[in-house]
Formats: sequence, structure tokens, C-alpha cells
Amino acid sequence: MNSVFQIRRAVSRDADAIAKLAAAAAAEEGGVSGLEVDRIKAHAFGSSPLFEAWVAQERHNSPLVAHAIITKSYDTRRACPNVVLCELYVAPEFRRSGLARKMMSAVAQRARDLGARELAITTGVENEVAQRFFAAIGAHPRQAAVFMMSADGIEWLAAEGL
Repeated sequence: MNSVFQIRRAVSRDADAIAKLAAAAAAEEGGVSGLEVDRIKAHAFGSSPLFEAWVAQERHNSPLVAHAIITKSYDTRRACPNVVLCELYVAPEFRRSGLARKMMSAVAQRARDLGARELAITTGVENEVAQRFFAAIGAHPRQAAVFMMSADGIEWLAAEGL
């Protein structure tokens, strides 16, 4: 496949297609995506977006065939921004075309433009294909203890301050 892809930052009208790509990504790993159209519109666009989506298509006005979702963070130890790649998904028929690497190049350009000194990449511990891909583009695994608090835990802890 010798397609030339257009990669661009997503806009609000892409929300439906992004939701479908996110659902496909989750389904491949046996899960369900919570990234619904309304949430995408509320959280990715507007004056204070919580995440950015980058999308790819073969040509203008053609269907989206890939997306990358990133969040911005801040590294207090280094005193600089960092970027987290939360999801990278390429539709199956476009895999092995170089598109994932091109998407990561766009993400790296965005990280550089934001002044990030680190690009963190998250993937499932059982997703060996993704792990091999990220290693092939120069990312290195870093072990860390990650603590997650559920919505119930957030509510319980927040109530202590009342």
C-alpha cells in the first residue's frame, strides 16, 4: 500500500469518527471505550481541552483511518512540559503502511512544539505488537508504580475535606 496520508489535528466535526476508532481499538483488546462523541466534543475542543486528537486520512474529506490521542502534563522535577500518548490506533487495513510511524512523528513534532522534554507512551502490558512498535521507533520501557483511584475513592477522599 503506497498511500500518502494527511495527518492533522482533529476538529470537532471529527468526533464521531474518533469515537468509532476508539471503540475499534478497545474492542481489539477485549474492552469497551468510554470515549463517546459527546465526551470527545466536551474534552478535546474548546478553550481548555483536556486532550488533543491527531487524525489521518488518505485524502481531504475521506474517512479517518487512524488517530493518536495525547494529553499534556508538567514535569515538576525538570520544570518543563511533557506529553503522554494515551492511544494510537490505525485501522487494520492500513497497518504495515508506515502510518503508525508517521502518526508518531506528528505526535513528536507536537511534543517538541510544546517544549516537552519527554513523551510518555502508555499501552497494555499484554499488547506485545504495540510494545515492539514503540521499541522500534526508539522508545524505551520504564517501569513505574502507577496508582489509580476510582471515582468512589475520589468521592470518599474529597468528602474528608468537608
